[in-house]
Amino acid sequence: MSKRIKQVVAAVTARISETDRQFVERYLDPAAAAFFWQMNLPDQRHALNVAYTAGELAAKEKDVDQELLLTCALLHDIGKIKGDVSVADKIITVILDTLVPRWAKSWQRLGRGGKVANLRHAMYIYYHHAARGAAMLEAAGLDRRITGIVARHHEAPADGEPVELTLLRAADSLN
Repeated sequence: MSKRIKQVVAAVTARISETDRQFVERYLDPAAAAFFWQMNLPDQRHALNVAYTAGELAAKEKDVDQELLLTCALLHDIGKIKGDVSVADKIITVILDTLVPRWAKSWQRLGRGGKVANLRHAMYIYYHHAARGAAMLEAAGLDRRITGIVARHHEAPADGEPVELTLLRAADSLN
């Protein structure tokens, strides 16, 4: 649970520096960067932290496409769109997924409305943001290697998957 507390603190204190902005510009073309900047600030900070960690992990590996890895790390959570889910609903969703995951998955629903509908929507986004983000990237014509990794970053590991996906998962779990 201490990891979750750290995540809440990180979300509340999130900032983006000029160095971070330059990093985004280095690895994302303007179309992809537009997706990055449509996330809320805590998700942007998380994606940057994942990218920095992924870069560190990649330095210890052979045959890693670092540009692909860092692009995917920056885009892995773009299915979480700014204004779509409140910070409070995100926190409650993570708590429910931790404590009662089967119930939480069965209770999720797409569609905003009142407080309960918004919480159910937040849970839907929590469980489906990877597929949602991949579909957004695919519709924008991004490389299928990127969309495939983004789509699968929360799936269980499988034989033969790209090392970049493995490293993204590891970096995401550390952040």
